[in-house]
Amino acid sequence: MTFKKYLIAVFIPFLLFSCTEDNDVTVPRNLQEYLETTSDNDFGEVIACAASVSSSLSYIFYYPKEGASDIRYYEADSLNVDSQDFANYKRKNLDISNVFGGKLQRFSRSNTEENWCLVTYMLDGKLHKSNVIRLKNATKPTGWTDVVDIAYKSTLEPNFTWSDFGITDNKIYFEVISKSEDDTFLSGTYTNNKFFQYYDTSNVVLDINESVTPKTLVEDTEYLFTMMAVSEDNWVNLVIQETFIPKNLQEYLDENSSKTIKSSLAFAASSSSSQSLSYVYYYPLVGASDMRYYETDNVSVDENNFSNYRRKDLTDEAVYGGKLRRYSRSDDDTESWCIVTYIIDEVLYKSEPIKIKNQTKATEWLSDVTIDVSERLKPKFTWTDGSIKENEQYLQIFTDSDNDFVSGTFTTEKTFKYYDSSNVTATINLETPPDLVLNEEYNFTVFGLSSDNWVNLVIQESFIAE
Repeated sequence: MTFKKYLIAVFIPFLLFSCTEDNDVTVPRNLQEYLETTSDNDFGEVIACAASVSSSLSYIFYYPKEGASDIRYYEADSLNVDSQDFANYKRKNLDISNVFGGKLQRFSRSNTEENWCLVTYMLDGKLHKSNVIRLKNATKPTGWTDVVDIAYKSTLEPNFTWSDFGITDNKIYFEVISKSEDDTFLSGTYTNNKFFQYYDTSNVVLDINESVTPKTLVEDTEYLFTMMAVSEDNWVNLVIQETFIPKNLQEYLDENSSKTIKSSLAFAASSSSSQSLSYVYYYPLVGASDMRYYETDNVSVDENNFSNYRRKDLTDEAVYGGKLRRYSRSDDDTESWCIVTYIIDEVLYKSEPIKIKNQTKATEWLSDVTIDVSERLKPKFTWTDGSIKENEQYLQIFTDSDNDFVSGTFTTEKTFKYYDSSNVTATINLETPPDLVLNEEYNFTVFGLSSDNWVNLVIQESFIAE
C-alpha cells in the first residue's frame, strides 16, 4: 500500500465519523454526551407530553417555539432505569407531523413497549429540553372521547366543562381551539380545573399564545375544541375532541325574522349496519340553498326551545335519485333532537323536531312485504309493523333500476297500490308518476314514522313490473 492510499484509508473513516457523530442515529451517542457538548446545563423548557392511539402507536406532542431547529426525540434503554440519568437515553429517528397548523408537532412512535422519553431542540444557540415523559401505552392507554358540555356566555363566548371519567391522576388540562376547516390554531391554554371559557384567562395558569390575544370567533364557522388531561409524568390520560359552531338555531331564526317560516319534511333512522350511525333524511324543494343541520346536546331538553339547538357540519348526500338528501350522523351513545333548515328566496323552511333514538329504539330494516300483482302494472304492497308499534304514518318511495325517483307517497295504512291515491294523505311528487314499464325492475321502500319523526321500520324490496 502506498503512503497516499494509507492516508486515505485512515482519514476517510475519521472524517465520516466526524460528520455523522452529531447525528446520533448513524453513530450512537447517548443524551448525556449530547448535553455535555451542547449545553451549559442552563436549559430552556420544551412543553411536551405523549398519548396513545393504540397499544402499538403513540404520539409524542411538543410545542416548538418559533425558530426551533434540530428537533430530536430520545428514549431510554429500558423503563427500569433512572429516568433522570440521561446516559440511559438514545436518540431515535421518528416521523414528525404538524398539529393545529404547525403550532404543535408530534413524533409518531410505533412500538408496544413502554419507556421513558423526552424531546430537545435548539433555539437561538441554546439547547431546550422537555421533562421526561412516561409512556403508558400498554398499562394506561389514552382515552379518546367527544363528551364535553359546551355552553355559551354569549354567542361568541363558548365555555367548556368536562369530566375526568374516573381518572384520578390528572395534574393539568391543556385546551386548544382551532378551526376545523384548515386546522388553524387560535388558542392554547392550561388550567388546573375542568373548565375553560373562550376567551377568559381568569383560570388559565399557562398558555402558548406567545402574548398574542386570540382572535374573536366568527359566527357559523366550525371550530374544534381539544382537551388533553395530563398526568404529572406527562402522560395524556384523556383526549376530548368536539366540534362546535357559534350561533344557535333561535339566533339564526331571529337573524332571518324577515323571512316567512314554513315547515319542511325531515325524519331520521339508524343505519342497518350500525346503531352508532344514523341517517337524517330531508326533502329539499327545488331551489333550496343554505341547508343546515341543528342538534341538541341530549333528548332531555325542551325540543321546542330552539336556543337548545346548535349547528353541526355533517356530510350529506343525495338519495332516491336526488329526491331526498340525508345527513350521516355518527354518535354511538348520544340521543338528541335535531332539525333541518334550508332557504328558498325569502322563505326559510324548518323541519319539525326529530327525536334520534338510535340506542333505545334502533330502526328495524326488513324485506318482508306482500306484493299483489293481480292487476296489470298496478302492484299492491302490504306490510306489517316490526316489534315497535308506534308508527303513525308510512312513506312509500319507488325508484327504477337506475335509482331514479318514480313516486313518493304517504299513507296511514300499511298498504299502498301503485298508483291508487284513495288512501294517500300526502305526496312528494311534483307531477303525476309515470306508468310502470312491463318487465322492468323497480325498488320499493317504505318508512314507518312515529309522531316524533323517528323511523321505527324500513322495508326494502325490489320487484318486476307485471
